[in-house]
Amino acid sequence: MTKVYTGSTLGVRKLTAGQREQTRKELVWLERDLIRRRKKLAFWTECKARAEADPTMPQAKRDGAFYFYGEARKLVASGEKLRAYLIAELQAQPDHLPAYHHAH
Repeated sequence: MTKVYTGSTLGVRKLTAGQREQTRKELVWLERDLIRRRKKLAFWTECKARAEADPTMPQAKRDGAFYFYGEARKLVASGEKLRAYLIAELQAQPDHLPAYHHAH
């Protein structure tokens, strides 16, 4: 018979009041930074669309637009992951019981 794990899948630790306040401050900063990151992504998305539509654009500029678009996407994705983890940490996730997971 296998042992079934019913704990949190995120590995969230219990926080003290001071740690919760620090996590909230970090979350506020991150949300402001995500706005900035999304604006950069919108700009590079527009540049990428122009590069795709304009055949007369120099190849170096075209390559730069694609590169920076990809980097902007990575920045937004990493910020979103961190934001999700911080929110899970603040919501006292150890009380959350996910679907059944087999223990290793």
